[in-house]
Amino acid sequence: MQPMLATAADTLPTGDGWAFEFKWDGVRALLEVTDAGARLTSRAGNDVSGGYPELVAQAAGIGDALLDGEIVAFVDGRPSFGRLQTRMHVRGREVARAAHDAPVTFVVFDVLRRFGVDLTARPYAERRETLERFAAENEGWTLSPSFDDGPATLQVAREHGLEGVVAKRLDSTYRPGARAEAWRKLRFVRAGDFVVIGWESSPDHPRTLSSLLLGVALEDGRIDFAGKVGSGLTGRSATDLKALLTARDVAAVDGVPRSIGGRATHWVEPEIVVEVEFASWTDDRRLRQPVFRGVRHDKQPGEAHGEGPVVGLRRRR
Repeated sequence: MQPMLATAADTLPTGDGWAFEFKWDGVRALLEVTDAGARLTSRAGNDVSGGYPELVAQAAGIGDALLDGEIVAFVDGRPSFGRLQTRMHVRGREVARAAHDAPVTFVVFDVLRRFGVDLTARPYAERRETLERFAAENEGWTLSPSFDDGPATLQVAREHGLEGVVAKRLDSTYRPGARAEAWRKLRFVRAGDFVVIGWESSPDHPRTLSSLLLGVALEDGRIDFAGKVGSGLTGRSATDLKALLTARDVAAVDGVPRSIGGRATHWVEPEIVVEVEFASWTDDRRLRQPVFRGVRHDKQPGEAHGEGPVVGLRRRR
């Protein structure tokens, strides 16, 4: 079975008949428990049980169930996708160490089967009641909170640096593998100013700018590497931007990782400031899901601090 998906939206629905949950910055998964044991399946249908033995062990003894939720790594009480990434591809003998260094939680937000009874045709409100009874009867499980006040939920999510909000109709059935209007997601997006320190080109098009290497200005005048951005760079914008850059022989910043896939790196003077929107920072201070927005001709490199407020909601599928 594949999980039900939410439709991206610009605003929260209004009126009665909706529940609102936080959007967790983790990895979607289905947790199925049968007489044969517990199994975690990714959104793509892959068995990822071997990467999260603590979650499989937690499910032992709860009886037949099929739970929908998100694998989340918390740091100081907040989801950290960067920390979760240290677990996502670890298998075999390294799993135990990874589980100790970066423990994860299965945040549950739906129940699709319980004790052999298929619940997918039941309304969300009824499934939620079943899920809350499950949590009350089995200690140690984390439920995604559900609220009836959309604007308040949105405000709390924003204040606590969460990824966004999901709205669900109380009468909605669970449609495996479908992207439905009955579930709607709003995802926050930030924007900040960054100085360009280089650009990359592909082997097939060595003179074409395909992505930018970005830095942030520190208070002591140094520049710290912040990541790369390629999304949002159209042919015309990339050409116009490349014309503004001044080449240099060596990097103006330390600690830039080598390009992969045969891509060539071209270093430039840290003179041009660009605005980039992004979802969040990783634990090692790299941009997550950046999108190029444009050149900031009104900003100097020393003003490119990268920090930006939440500027809106991103429609992202």
